[in-house]
Amino acid sequence: MIALIFLGAILLLLFDQPPQALPWPDLGAPCEANAALVFRQQGVASSVSITREALLVTVSGSSDQAWDVFSATTRLAAMNCGPYNLVRVDVPDPDGRPDVRLYYELTGPELQLWAEGKLNDAQLAERMRRQMYQTEPIATPTP
Repeated sequence: MIALIFLGAILLLLFDQPPQALPWPDLGAPCEANAALVFRQQGVASSVSITREALLVTVSGSSDQAWDVFSATTRLAAMNCGPYNLVRVDVPDPDGRPDVRLYYELTGPELQLWAEGKLNDAQLAERMRRQMYQTEPIATPTP
């Protein structure tokens, strides 16, 4: 009897098909392409990455192009992209240091209030979170 159960279990394992994985829709890819197009139309050289939590933009031009990114981001909703919980724009250092970059972060609701005219530029700038970081380690002299 045990041999029959064991044989049945082996046959079940050999001939049973595992369930097919359901494809996870890639909602980010079309929105990344739309965002790249909108930023390019604004004259912003950048790369775009979209996660479930955030829109991440790395600007290779000047740091003042962050405002162009935030402005263009508000138009993405019309393309069924966003609103995003967080919009992070990574820009070169405003002081021109080659080994330093700066993050500007705003939430989707803050950008929406700005787009609706409920916040002006100065109020939005006050809410903007900033974080400088170093891209290369500082070279220390050897003794």
